[in-house]
Parts: sequence; C-alpha cells; structure tokens
Amino acid sequence: MKADWQNTAVVIPIYNSEEHLSELFERILNFFPKEQIFAIDDASTDNSQSVCRKFLVNSISVEENMGKGNALQEGFSAAYEKGFHFAFSIDSDLQHLPEDFPAFIAKQNEQEVNLVIGKRDFSRDKMPFPRICSNATTSKIVSMFTQQKILDSQSGYRLYDLDLIQQFNFRTKRYQFETEVIIKVAKAGGLIDFIPIDTIYNGEKSHISHLRDIKNFVNVVLHEAIIDNKLKK
Repeated sequence: MKADWQNTAVVIPIYNSEEHLSELFERILNFFPKEQIFAIDDASTDNSQSVCRKFLVNSISVEENMGKGNALQEGFSAAYEKGFHFAFSIDSDLQHLPEDFPAFIAKQNEQEVNLVIGKRDFSRDKMPFPRICSNATTSKIVSMFTQQKILDSQSGYRLYDLDLIQQFNFRTKRYQFETEVIIKVAKAGGLIDFIPIDTIYNGEKSHISHLRDIKNFVNVVLHEAIIDNKLKK
C-alpha cells in the first residue's frame, strides 16, 4: 500500500514543548487537517496540553511520564483505530521540518517502503559530538544485526507503515523503542529506506543520556538476538 495525504496521520510525542507547539501545529496544518494530527502529552508540567486543546487536534494525555516510545505507541494505536494506515512521527521541538512531509511520502511510494527514516547530517558543525558518536555506534550495530544499511538509527523523524507496526509486541517504552522498531521491521522482511533531512539544534538540553541510551540500545539488541537464537533451536 502507498501512503497518501488521506491515509496518513501525524503523531507527535510531547514533553514540556509549550514554547514550540503553536508554530509546529501551524506548519503541520499546511499539509494535514487537525483530524489527522495526534498529540501525545507525556505528563508535561507546562501548558502543552492547553496548546493542544487550542488547536483542536486529537489529544491524548498520559498522566505519568512513560517515555517517548510509549507516547508513539499510544499515538499509533489511536491513529490505526481511526482507520489510518501510515503515520509520521515528528518531534515537538522544531528540530524536524514539516515541510519535508512530501519527500517522505514520495520515498515511501517508490517501493511501498514500510519505514522511511530521516537521515541527518553527522558533520561536527551540524551535530554535537557525543550524539555523533552514539549514533554512529548504534547505527553500525543495527546494520550488522539487521543485514541492512541503517544510516541513522536514532532519528525520530519517520514515516511508519501502521499495518505492519500494529502486528508487533514491543517491550521498550522510551527512546530505545526507535531501535527496537527498526529491528522488528527488518526481521519481518519489511523495507526500510532513508531520505536526507535538515539537522537542526536549537540549544535545548537533550532528555537523552548518551551513555544510558547506548546501554539501553545494547539491551534491546541482545534481547532480540536471544529471541532469534531460541527460534532457531
């Protein structure tokens, strides 16, 4: 199946994003109506929920902070239940450009890809060095494990095939979900492709601890490797 402007939703995991949300919604609304936007507020302590209500998007509030992966899964399930077959994931801090939506859809349509990932520029003048190192490490290991060239394993700007994603049982709830879903799509024989996207950092403090993130990533890969080994016996 091919993604189009009617069968695709936009899922936004939100945590204390009041500063950027109004602009983000306004730019997304240039491409999708409010009925196709799903905002998942992960127990924000600012006025993010009020902004979501103002724009009349589909809003889901998580009472306890459960993590980005949980927010994405909540949004995907809600979109799927409303009949959408594809969903964008886009971060709420304006580090992803809604103006790239058409390029994602065009790439998906080329070969009916199951997962399109935005590939960032890893040069030192574009990205903080610790993030370059963690992404290079995780992308290389995921490439080896999946036998596919994974160019950016940590990018959160993606276009998902919900018909495939909803078949999986995920065990992770936080940032490592984005690694787990790559592995599961690859193991299911799904197609993964990439498009280049702008690399934007606005000086915000990252919610990711890079050493912790790599540790959690290794746990995800090891878990999937153990499952594979059991299935082969």
